[in-house]
Amino acid sequence: MTLQSPEAPLRELTDTEVDAYHRDGAIKASGLFSDAWVGRISEAVDFVLAHPSSLARASADFSGGRATGDAFMWKTHEAFRDFVYRSPASRIAQRLFNSRTATAFYDQIFAKPQATAKPTPFHEDASSFPINGDQVCAMWIALDECGPDSAALTVVRGSHRWEDREVPVTSSLMHRMMKADEADEQGPQDAARPAVQPRQDVLTWDEGDLLAWDLVPGDAVIFNPAALHGATGTGPDRGRRAFVSRWLGDDVTFEPKNGVLPILWDPGLEPGEPMGGPMFPRVLPTADDPDAWAAQEPDPERLDEFLRRIGRVRP
Repeated sequence: MTLQSPEAPLRELTDTEVDAYHRDGAIKASGLFSDAWVGRISEAVDFVLAHPSSLARASADFSGGRATGDAFMWKTHEAFRDFVYRSPASRIAQRLFNSRTATAFYDQIFAKPQATAKPTPFHEDASSFPINGDQVCAMWIALDECGPDSAALTVVRGSHRWEDREVPVTSSLMHRMMKADEADEQGPQDAARPAVQPRQDVLTWDEGDLLAWDLVPGDAVIFNPAALHGATGTGPDRGRRAFVSRWLGDDVTFEPKNGVLPILWDPGLEPGEPMGGPMFPRVLPTADDPDAWAAQEPDPERLDEFLRRIGRVRP
């Protein structure tokens, strides 16, 4: 892979958008990525969903009308690696954080086929991350039309600033919560209010508390992973695919004792070191070598250890 500077976004985030992100925890940002990038990622997502990795096959079993996905695709797929190093994503993160650096954290696919009745329970991600620092964002890029009642991401306004934080929703708990029998035990669910789970009793569910938008392919919901977020199910006529690219700024350091995110490759980092290297590559201001750690399958022992934690085995 020939190293090139990342592209500039089609437009810069405005000061109003940056302020809203830090205040509310999420914004809708349209017109950042070109049609070429959206089309290439959409095709790559379809390929990955048709050819899931060992991580996806073992850790997620949401077939038959349930959610599907994968993660860390940039490690094994050229299109996603190009997105890390060449797309505007790093420059968008750098602007959002007013940061000298932009470091790729990890990418992920979330797909819900049509007629997926189960909502994605409200949860937050930050407590599961092996890092310290505040400059963390997720770019949730819609690849299909969707809205608040058709599986678009919904974020609880300002929840990234809550001081009273409870135990995070871990991967194993998320699996249990997505099971049909657990939802049945909880009773009927209001389609606008995803299934009850830890923390949700504090929500008023007033419209002013929730951030959700109608989205078209290429629209990005940029949100703080510490914010509570979820999604409804899909209708009978249309599924929903989303690609998520997560980014880090200057103040983030490696802290493996924090969290349950799978460390499936040797990160080449000691606790307290700035992020970078083979698992979390720095892209700006100067990129880590993309060819030095490209096309690497997960370490089998690390993968097995993660799967044991969530009660799964490798297929």
